[in-house]
Amino acid sequence: MLALAVLAMIAGGAQAGPTKGRPVQTGQTTSYGTGSDGDLQNGLSPMFNDLGNGVIKDQRTGLFWEKKSDDGSIHDQDNVYTWGQAVSPYSMNGTMVTTFLAELNTPPCFADFCDWRIPNVRELAMLANFGAFHPATFAAFNTACTAGCTVTACSCTHSGYHWSSSSVQTFPSHAWFVNLEYGGVTANDKTTNEYVRAVRGGAL
Repeated sequence: MLALAVLAMIAGGAQAGPTKGRPVQTGQTTSYGTGSDGDLQNGLSPMFNDLGNGVIKDQRTGLFWEKKSDDGSIHDQDNVYTWGQAVSPYSMNGTMVTTFLAELNTPPCFADFCDWRIPNVRELAMLANFGAFHPATFAAFNTACTAGCTVTACSCTHSGYHWSSSSVQTFPSHAWFVNLEYGGVTANDKTTNEYVRAVRGGAL
């Protein structure tokens, strides 16, 4: 593993009107002193809407997120995939593309949309809730997750590393992922098996 761990920077949300471009709150509510994040809680509150069809919409960005299940399906939170090639040309052609996205985008496609993709690292980091742990995400992504539940009945998030589509500029054999155990951003070899969550649309 490439030792490039850094704290996730929550990307700014976007919506129509004067609040466009303002950052979203990190989720941290515990105050560690005057001016600390938990004290100020600056930013827009997150707005996630479960559409009831296995999809969560982020009302701030317009992104549509695949929900995760615990039923052994393509959506199962425990499924892991490779990113792609760790040698030149370092292409994103691993099993997260050839198996995961291929199934989601095969007609009639997941939730009737055929343009699912892997989120970039800024998009993915927006799912990190720095006021939560194991998993470090928001309630919309961690609700009623029990054995055998489907994406229309529950919402699961594995407390592990989730691939983004973003490569490391100085080490293109590695790609960035978000650790949803605690919210950190780290990089790893593209041939490593990690968790994934699909996304579509949005302003980013």
